[in-house]
Amino acid sequence: MDLFFILLFLIGGLILIILELVAIPGTTIAGLSGLAMVIYGIFRVYSEYGATWGTISLFVTLFICAILLVYSLRAKTWKRFALDKAIDGKANELKQEDFKVGDRGITITRLASAGNVEINGQRIEAFTTASYLDPNTEIEIERIEGTKIFVRPI
Repeated sequence: MDLFFILLFLIGGLILIILELVAIPGTTIAGLSGLAMVIYGIFRVYSEYGATWGTISLFVTLFICAILLVYSLRAKTWKRFALDKAIDGKANELKQEDFKVGDRGITITRLASAGNVEINGQRIEAFTTASYLDPNTEIEIERIEGTKIFVRPI
């Protein structure tokens, strides 16, 4: 086998291993194929060019694989591929002066422990102290705990 094809097997196998480590996680066809190509390339170097060149190609390939493994396991490498967004919104961003105990409103959706209501012209998420409330039921704020509003039917 020509040296070009042996190098093609080794480089192609390393590329598939890189894809496995960085782009295609898990033990898939790419990783196993890359490993098989590298092993076959090293075997061909041993059989056609002797033990010296076979050992050199083995250690060079192992060294490159170790560098790739260390590089792919660094935290900075994965930050390039990971989504770096945080969800900072809240269901209800209440101001204390907007709602108070005793305010009245109407349910928009069914409240099966939680749902949407309209109180003081604002649509918000509320929780019921009853088992459930149907839509268009008149409600009253029973208590407010932080950003949670608890309502009861009138």
